[in-house]
Amino acid sequence: MKLGAPEPIAALNRVRIVESGEPLVDVRDFCPEVEVAERACPYLRSTVAEMLNRAQSSLPRGLRLRASTCLRTLSMQRAGWDGYFARMKAEHPEWPLSALRRATNRYFAPYDQPAPPGHCTGGAVDVAILGPDGEALDVTSPTQGWEAAYTWSDRISPEAKANRMLLVNAMLGAGFSNCREEYWHYSYGDSAWAVRVGERECPYGLVEPPHAVEARFAGGAAEIHRAGERAWVLRPAEDAGGAARLLAGVFWAEGMEVALRIEWAGHPPPGFWTSPDRENWSPVAVVEAGSAFLLTLTPETPRVYLSSTPPPEPPAQAG
Repeated sequence: MKLGAPEPIAALNRVRIVESGEPLVDVRDFCPEVEVAERACPYLRSTVAEMLNRAQSSLPRGLRLRASTCLRTLSMQRAGWDGYFARMKAEHPEWPLSALRRATNRYFAPYDQPAPPGHCTGGAVDVAILGPDGEALDVTSPTQGWEAAYTWSDRISPEAKANRMLLVNAMLGAGFSNCREEYWHYSYGDSAWAVRVGERECPYGLVEPPHAVEARFAGGAAEIHRAGERAWVLRPAEDAGGAARLLAGVFWAEGMEVALRIEWAGHPPPGFWTSPDRENWSPVAVVEAGSAFLLTLTPETPRVYLSSTPPPEPPAQAG
């Protein structure tokens, strides 16, 4: 049965939010069988994470859910919406503002409405199914991109449709509702869920992730201890050659002052650098305190990375 309903913004805004205060949980810990994309903000409401576990347990052996997007901060949502709006404006300069907004709202929930975007409530998750080889099952062939986004598309192959229905049935069976315009997007408890299932109230409003300092990503190298609400102690890890090396991320603390104490035994590093993307690095000043370095950051982006390894030299200009 084809489930789902249109989700006009006016209908979303009519839903009364009765915030439950339900906590966020880290999906990486709470849902150990679910793969979480490295750059995802890995938090969901606890009920939603439990539902994700149920969906995972319903899949045939050897298949695994992958969550590409869980929680988003409002600034992350704004960046996505603004970026897609700019793309539409460049591709369709003749469109009026109203048409550009409608096109953008179709794929990015607006961040300036009474109803917060689903991903900003901890109630929404974007998922795929990975096969035994770790690759995502085909759910779109022979179409590509947004052409195949409609959940009930009749333009995809029988094999892609079977794989897609495996995902749909697992998620709906666990209690989620689906955004019918995006086969990968499921939610529970947000305003869009309420509109889809005919509820007038929903339990999840806007929520912010806990700020964190961690090294749980590819290349991460640090021992980290929390010392206060926005204070952490870091110690470097050893690389393959036995040398001390630090690479850690300061996450979800945009606009907040974060205090870091870096305890460093042995020969001090040549310096410290920060980056929003692990590609473009800038030196950062620290204060020496015996064998430690003190650093205060006020991140301007949801993610900031700190490294003790000098960035590579830019290539020399020809000529």
